[in-house]
Amino acid sequence: MKKFSVVFVTVFICASLFAADVWETREVIDINGVTSEKSVVISDSVMKVVNTSPNGETETLVDLKADKITIVTHNQKSFQTIKLSEYVKFAQQLFNDLKEKGGSVDPEKVIPKVTFEKQGNDTVGKWNCEVWTVSVDGKAYSRVWLAPELKNQQLIDFKNKFSAVIPENLAKYRTVDAQIDDNFIKKGTVVKSLKLPQNPKMPVVTITLKDITKADVKKLNLAIPSNYADKSNPAVSKPQSK
Repeated sequence: MKKFSVVFVTVFICASLFAADVWETREVIDINGVTSEKSVVISDSVMKVVNTSPNGETETLVDLKADKITIVTHNQKSFQTIKLSEYVKFAQQLFNDLKEKGGSVDPEKVIPKVTFEKQGNDTVGKWNCEVWTVSVDGKAYSRVWLAPELKNQQLIDFKNKFSAVIPENLAKYRTVDAQIDDNFIKKGTVVKSLKLPQNPKMPVVTITLKDITKADVKKLNLAIPSNYADKSNPAVSKPQSK
């Protein structure tokens, strides 16, 4: 049998940096019957997201202490590295430019109003859940099954630290989904969500949590094959979608 040696450029995450536990969640995402999987491994300051779909696999590592985002796109055999602080500056400049061109931004007109209403209780897998309806500007947007017994402290710590690097004027314009996440994160873990189509052309998206377990800190390591092309841009550019 032939022996193959593969050389990797590896981003090492030192285990000594993490006094807190490391947790992994695994989800299945169904978009009109087409499924993909998402794994999130997280400590209090590092998050690794692996998306696996029929189109291929993408890995994203966000390291708050190293001030770095690394994105690996396997089907394109490429990767890019972005300084988080530089990307925030870039987003801030875009915001300022738009404000100068469009005049003052009225938050009451721009920011959608997101409301939450508890509907009852249900069971998803092995978890007892609260069922919530989320509405945006008075129209039903999604249904959420929340397990109060599951509280991922590492995710809470990470999101608090991530929020700290975002300027307040940008934080106001978070996506609807980010506002929903922020509302539920301290109440428990969302084990199922159903995003309702806002028009006939939009798909039905169902996300179901399959497992949440403690993980080895080594799962936060990111290995980039040496033959992958470096798509990093010296000038800050918009990172690829996760």
